[in-house]
Amino acid sequence: MMNYKKLLPFLLLVVCFGLAACGPNAKDLNTSGIEKLKNEDFEGAMEDFNKAIEKDPEHAEAYLHRGYVYGSGGELQEALSDFSKAIAIDSAYIEAYYNRGFIYRFFEEYDKAIADFNKVIALNPDDTEAYVHRALIRGRLGDKDGELVDLKKAAKLGDPTARNWLEDNGIAWENDGVNSNGSENAEEQKTQ
Repeated sequence: MMNYKKLLPFLLLVVCFGLAACGPNAKDLNTSGIEKLKNEDFEGAMEDFNKAIEKDPEHAEAYLHRGYVYGSGGELQEALSDFSKAIAIDSAYIEAYYNRGFIYRFFEEYDKAIADFNKVIALNPDDTEAYVHRALIRGRLGDKDGELVDLKKAAKLGDPTARNWLEDNGIAWENDGVNSNGSENAEEQKTQ
């Protein structure tokens, strides 16, 4: 005859752990957090992203989105940390590099910001915003030639802000010899 008094606690333990494991997974929690973020429920979004990370500490998207929440709340160091963690998990995560570069730019850590925008451009050579942000940093550092190369590349890729700025300043950009990687050809004519 089986001793049911000893079996009952074991069954309860199995059921409890089983129910806990059946809850939402990291992907579902991340998706829920994104919806809450869209609705500006930052507290609820943060809770979901934290739970997603707790369930799967290698879920790069949850770190990225939690970084958005931190950034929205002005907690830029925490956002920077989460974007860096997302990059550590996925070294080709363009959005994480872009957002980290933006924060580095805000903190005036220009070399780090340029490195991140360089990585975005290496991963996606058609990312006009990366060229524009790198141009702004180059201009801030006094690299006017580099700034123009990036603005011209962004303009060629269709960025209206870059096109308007160049046109307003009388700078030709349509046939100026900028390569697909944003560097200038030797035969490029200098403009005023």
